[in-house]
Amino acid sequence: MILSTETRKSKLSALRQSAGEQTQKLFYKGQTQLLQVYRIDLDYLIYNRHNGRLEAEMLTWEQENAISPDLYDEALHQKIDDLLWNSNLQRNKHTLSDLERKGQQRPGIVSLDGVVIDGNRRAMLLRRLERQTKQKQYFDGIILPDAYADNQAEIVRLETQYQLGEDSKVEYGPLQKYLHARRLCRDLNISPEEVDELMDEGKGNTKRLLGIMDLMDDYLEHIQCPRLYTLLGTKEGMFVDLYADLNRLQRGSANNIDWSFDETDLAWLRAIHFDYIRGDDFFDATKKSYRDISHGGKGKNFFANKENWDKFREDYAEKVLPKTDSMGSLEEYMQANPDYPSKEVAAKARDEVWKSAVGNDMKQTFGQAQYRLKLATEELQPNEYLRRAKDLLERISLDNPALISNENRELAIEINRLSYEMKKLFEKSSLN
Repeated sequence: MILSTETRKSKLSALRQSAGEQTQKLFYKGQTQLLQVYRIDLDYLIYNRHNGRLEAEMLTWEQENAISPDLYDEALHQKIDDLLWNSNLQRNKHTLSDLERKGQQRPGIVSLDGVVIDGNRRAMLLRRLERQTKQKQYFDGIILPDAYADNQAEIVRLETQYQLGEDSKVEYGPLQKYLHARRLCRDLNISPEEVDELMDEGKGNTKRLLGIMDLMDDYLEHIQCPRLYTLLGTKEGMFVDLYADLNRLQRGSANNIDWSFDETDLAWLRAIHFDYIRGDDFFDATKKSYRDISHGGKGKNFFANKENWDKFREDYAEKVLPKTDSMGSLEEYMQANPDYPSKEVAAKARDEVWKSAVGNDMKQTFGQAQYRLKLATEELQPNEYLRRAKDLLERISLDNPALISNENRELAIEINRLSYEMKKLFEKSSLN
């Protein structure tokens, strides 16, 4: 049973009046302090819902269930407990065994109202150990003089040192630094310059993290799944590249672009990127070929050549957009398919339906733009171009019914025109 906030605060305040088991230095409120470490009854503690390992999962769960950020009840407590356990089963089982043999080796940190600031995983494992052994377990930790809600900015500053700063002990998920930077700057009004230091990210990097986080939010809006952060999965690198491209183009520092694009062109670029991010498994992940859209240097990308870009955009608008628009919203999909247990599961299933509908068109559109890019950037002798053209034409079977179409007819006429121009040139030359 979860104790009330006031009860937890009363119990921990009383404990702070007694002598601790040991002391430990802690940098808090701008100074290094020597604070007592106490043996704390696990019943006095609750998990930190902003725990770095779980931030994406918790925000997704809150969005799905319309949960208030201030609510903490038995259901939420068990949800966090399960997420912590399943976040790394092998490691958790090993640590659980260590705890049983050695006990807790490093103290954690808790707020005066019992929110675990550092040591959520240890607290979860101690609870499991208590249930398994039927023996009372205690959490060794520093008790801060402040309740979490009463001094959240200072406590989160401290939390950041242990999650993402120089004192970080554990590797967190790829989305955590973006979500945490947004929380520090946008929710707690801590300056980007201070966050640079807190997160040990380097001068100016917090603004970059916020820009990439904004792109991720825009992407989730684009696919009609706002704040379902678990859908971002392993797509971080694609957003990092897109942010770099858009930032360079908007600053006018993309010196490999030789045409005058405007905000409409950038809006198209972003929307197309979002759909190729959504269909990231269309690509060979090891080759990162998606970078051909706008990331390749020295003019080696679709956007660098206006003719290639216009054709790529037109093909996308003609072949992909209508099928995407016909998909309907996530809510409509869930109404038609009511058996999915959550929005997240339904959204992933809907993505698979979308990929099946547009996959061939997106791959073909991308492949054709890649081919045009290769033709535009490689430098060959005329003889080599002619040999390639001949080889490719010979691969076409005249018996293939797919050959007969208006588009192919126009292409054949254009090829005939080009070959006729060359023939006339040869006739005028000294070769005759």
